[in-house]
Amino acid sequence: MRTLALALTALLATPVVASADTILTFGQSASNSAVTGTANAGGTATTITANNAAISITQIDGGVPSSAFLDLNIASTDAATPLGSGGSQHYSGSFSITSGAGDTGTNFLSGNFADIVLGVGPSAVLASGSPPDIINLTSDVIPVLAPPNAIALSFANLVPAFNIDNETIGSFTSSVSGTFSANAVPVPEPASLVLLGLGMLGIAAVSRRHPG
Repeated sequence: MRTLALALTALLATPVVASADTILTFGQSASNSAVTGTANAGGTATTITANNAAISITQIDGGVPSSAFLDLNIASTDAATPLGSGGSQHYSGSFSITSGAGDTGTNFLSGNFADIVLGVGPSAVLASGSPPDIINLTSDVIPVLAPPNAIALSFANLVPAFNIDNETIGSFTSSVSGTFSANAVPVPEPASLVLLGLGMLGIAAVSRRHPG
């Protein structure tokens, strides 16, 4: 029941991202705890990190599945809010998924973003959708990264279980998996649409002057 409640909460909290396709999915290569959440001594802020976490890319637009390394560094931006037996808190920071450890080699996908983390029991979800959240993505492989974008990271097997320490999410370790989405076809800017319209009007004018 708690897992269901978390899933429903995450769905409700995640902005609707129209016309976005999945561009990359990954899972951990090992069963170790790749993610570390660290609350400060006063229980007022938390950082969530992953350093050179070995992962397996299971799907990538413009590339082939392969092994990679995940780096994640995000920090809380407000106080945690209790939600039933769980809670939520906003975070911002950056991530990178590269072929080599230490942000080296091919940049499969990286970026910075602002988001919300929701958790209950042994599970937590990081959800971000742009708009209205902030997501900036770059890649050496994926050909199109146009908005709308979305990020969903799943933290499983939290030890200890999800808790709020004073004003922030308490320290924990966990495994991680993730899904990233982007618009597969760039949306034309208004200026581009105007130029396209003028071009079509020009073609129509020429056609009228020179009938078939």
